[in-house]
Amino acid sequence: MADDPVRSAVFHLRTPARADTAWRALTCPARTPQYLGLAVHAAWQPGAQVELRAAARPVGFGEVLHVDPMRRLSLVLEDCTYLTWSLRSCGDGTVLRLQVEEDGSTEDELEDAWLPVLERLGDLLRSEAG
Repeated sequence: MADDPVRSAVFHLRTPARADTAWRALTCPARTPQYLGLAVHAAWQPGAQVELRAAARPVGFGEVLHVDPMRRLSLVLEDCTYLTWSLRSCGDGTVLRLQVEEDGSTEDELEDAWLPVLERLGDLLRSEAG
């Protein structure tokens, strides 16, 4: 049996920000460039198109798969990267979990790509939590 080319990784972030603040960071195209490097535009309802923009120019597309506001957001990018953000209130903050499934990437490559995103998102949320 051949190895499955799809790799999966899960990343966690605990932040003092409330779930609504974290949700806005995930869904507001003015905030996403601060940690993702791209503005993410979508209607945030299942089936809606996702558009990734750099300098107001489209550079990628995807589709919203699932939305449960302030709890879970799933999308697919370019038919090969599946992202699921889960949020859980925890004490005086929020735990975010990002599950990434990607075709053709190793676990190390997923870590190299997504750990910096989580670090920048954590910095943004800490600054907004004040």
